[in-house]
Amino acid sequence: MDFILATDSTCDLPKDKLRDMDIASRDMLYYVNDVEYGKDDDNQLEFHEFYQSMRDGARTSTSMINEDAAHEFLSELLEQGKDILYLCFAKACSGTYDNFVKVADELNATAKNKIYVVDTKAESGGEGLIVTLVNEKRKSGATFEETCEYAEYIRDRVMHYFVVDDLKYLARGGRLSKGSAFFGTVLNIKPVLHTDEGGFLVPIKKVFGRKKSLRSLVDKFEERYNKESEIVYITHGDCYDDAKYVADEIQAKFGLTAEILPLSYVIGSHSGPGTVALFFTGDTRVEK
Repeated sequence: MDFILATDSTCDLPKDKLRDMDIASRDMLYYVNDVEYGKDDDNQLEFHEFYQSMRDGARTSTSMINEDAAHEFLSELLEQGKDILYLCFAKACSGTYDNFVKVADELNATAKNKIYVVDTKAESGGEGLIVTLVNEKRKSGATFEETCEYAEYIRDRVMHYFVVDDLKYLARGGRLSKGSAFFGTVLNIKPVLHTDEGGFLVPIKKVFGRKKSLRSLVDKFEERYNKESEIVYITHGDCYDDAKYVADEIQAKFGLTAEILPLSYVIGSHSGPGTVALFFTGDTRVEK
């Protein structure tokens, strides 16, 4: 490849998939009861163990990629003698983007090759879908400049819709008031949320019951899918059967095979076990 494509672990693409696509990735740290994880492949919890710990009341948190870590990562990539396109976790959700931009500006002032940082305004499989589609553009023979331009085009055309099983995790992270979370839990209200054009998580609908919330994801697919790409990702927080229900409905109704991926610990720390998220291409992230 004439240039390097890079991202971070919040894209929720498995590491073997990223390696197969020749995409560099920087891990983000997460904490369970104040114990740090995520530094490397050996410093990880097992998937079910992580989400079960949340069900059992463990405290979870995350940290952004700081300037030192961003500098180390980008400097090592520059040693390959190629330009770098970095597709970053949403600025609206983390300070990681600002740190990468600051470091890129510093390195660009002296480095022969250049770094371009894109705010994907996305997370989880939405970021992953953007990474996948941008890589397809790269593989088609597009130049560095053409691929950077395409990244900013396609990021606004990747839809994010998700539901959660327990509202307390969104409340803990400030995405929902504690009062709303309490009454929502008592009344079995399940909000449907999406990531808007600015990268912010926004509730768009309330439904009663788990099955209706899952069905609402399929309804949103039918309403918004524009057929620009047949790639569909679904991520789940240790609730594979629920994710498969959504995938099966999409397969039966639209003839598309959605790829089911584990929801990463960084994203799952804030949405909780039972999260199901759906990602696909549409005309605009702006809700009608």
